[in-house]
Amino acid sequence: MTNLNAIQKDIEYCIDFLDLSDTQIGEILRCCERLGNITVEYFCEEFIFEGNSEEVERWHDDSYLNIAQFNALYYNFNQED
Repeated sequence: MTNLNAIQKDIEYCIDFLDLSDTQIGEILRCCERLGNITVEYFCEEFIFEGNSEEVERWHDDSYLNIAQFNALYYNFNQED
């Protein structure tokens, strides 16, 4: 798929599925570009969660990816080599 076709598909998704304004479409396209030219649909499916605050609390797990623990594991792993 060419870059132009991908952008067209992203814009169609923004209009048809997300019902975004022109300004909002520009913002989400720029975000997806900064994230490595990912598709808008992928971004929305993976990173946007709709719901009330109780649902967000239920789905959010602070210990899921603790960067300090990850760094400690990575550092210790590399020191053993």
